[in-house]
Amino acid sequence: MKISLLGLLFGIVSFYNIQSIRAAEFIVSNSTELQNAINNVQGGDTISLLSGNYDNLTISGKNNISFVVIRSNTGATAIFSSINISNCSYWKLSGVYIKPRYTSGADGKNALRLDGNYLTAENCNINYSDDISGWTDSDWVSQAGNGITMDGTNITVKNNLVSVVDHGISNGAQYTLVSGNIISNFRGDGIRGLGDDANYEYNLIKNSYDVDDNHDDGFQSWSVGPGGVGTGVVKNIILRGNTIINFEDPNQPYRSNLQGIGLFDGMFENWLVENNLIITDHWHGISFYGAIDCKIINNTVVDNDLTPSPDPWIMVTDHKNGTPSSGVTVRNNISTDFSFSGGVSEDHNIEITMNNASNYFVNPSGGNGDYHLIITSPAVDAGSSVLAPTVDKDGIIRPQGNGFDIGCYEYSNTTGIVDEENNPTDFQLFQNYPNPFNPSTVISYQLPVSSFVTLKVYDLLGREVATLVNEYLEAGFHSTFYIMNSTLTSGIYFYQMSVRTPGEKAENFTITKSMLLIK
Repeated sequence: MKISLLGLLFGIVSFYNIQSIRAAEFIVSNSTELQNAINNVQGGDTISLLSGNYDNLTISGKNNISFVVIRSNTGATAIFSSINISNCSYWKLSGVYIKPRYTSGADGKNALRLDGNYLTAENCNINYSDDISGWTDSDWVSQAGNGITMDGTNITVKNNLVSVVDHGISNGAQYTLVSGNIISNFRGDGIRGLGDDANYEYNLIKNSYDVDDNHDDGFQSWSVGPGGVGTGVVKNIILRGNTIINFEDPNQPYRSNLQGIGLFDGMFENWLVENNLIITDHWHGISFYGAIDCKIINNTVVDNDLTPSPDPWIMVTDHKNGTPSSGVTVRNNISTDFSFSGGVSEDHNIEITMNNASNYFVNPSGGNGDYHLIITSPAVDAGSSVLAPTVDKDGIIRPQGNGFDIGCYEYSNTTGIVDEENNPTDFQLFQNYPNPFNPSTVISYQLPVSSFVTLKVYDLLGREVATLVNEYLEAGFHSTFYIMNSTLTSGIYFYQMSVRTPGEKAENFTITKSMLLIK
């Protein structure tokens, strides 16, 4: 049977038209209606939740070809006791409350579990209690479980508020983005990053409670191999623009001595740690035990309680089994201490004391301080341009003066995060950043109207390499984090955004740009 090219093209166009037309919205008001909607949705559909309590939700074994969105309806407050999405693909959770409530037995429980492929949780609010003012240490252990746990591939967790928990976010998945989350009032680790090929950026982690034997970390990772913990490799990780604060209130009960970024059981390979602010009352500000080809660039590490000891450090040392670190660069950092063994190249770093910190920063006053540079700071214009990030923690372009500044902030008369355009007037696909890249990059784009968006990556022969976006998105500015498959070779790749607007006067737009992978 022969099919003409025209007929084939007509079939393809018809398929996409049908897919766009049939995208449906299910509006539900209780858990029974929600389950019925879950049983009947297809890729591209949305389930909108009216205000109410939806108890415990489990979605298991449901795989879509594009995202199904479960979201709170405009102005609604949808509350769950827990959510478990297991062995699923293409589900997005947006704007819901998850409030587990225990009188005992919370230890080891998860408020939100994401297990599968292409799963997203954004703009959600998770907490185990609204009031911890009278809690004892046993209350913390029995009533505060884990926030978000992740396993699988291509999982995004962004702009969530996670509070009153054991471990905030635990990531065992590959190809993940953990961005813009606030994790506060936790008794374990803020973030655990155990999977390869992950980006942790612009998260705020603050207020650690010491109520058990766990050595608490703002961010912690360890490898697992054939011989157990410490016998493997965790690789291709970006830690960018995060803030870790041991405590804001010096009188906080059960105040811990939080370890900042603790990487104790390597090896850790191809990590980029840049533009982070660590404010802690522990020696471990940023610590690598067994690092290969890692870069620690433009970070600021200071003491939370302003006392001479302990002075948090940036440290790179051997693996616990004696395997030396190698190929590590430490540059453009401010810290109260530094400690290096072999295999480290270090330059343009400044060691300060909290007694002279006022010569560097606007207001070095602990967890509520302001660690932007003052104009007379010795860190201004004193850094190296080699491997320096092109923007600082606030999104200010580097350099602003005659040279790159040292630390996570670039001195500028303009302060604050660069605003993204709130009301775009046209469709735009921006150049990826960084470019060239290895292994990860960010692709940003803007939509003047809500549209169905497909974003794909192709090689030079036109073969599809990856589908990054395939869903209906609201108008505005969007960013997608992409990590190249490790089997791909160096060279030029193309990323293409195809957009279809809704309605009777639907329009189609396609924009293509190139990017360069260098291994």
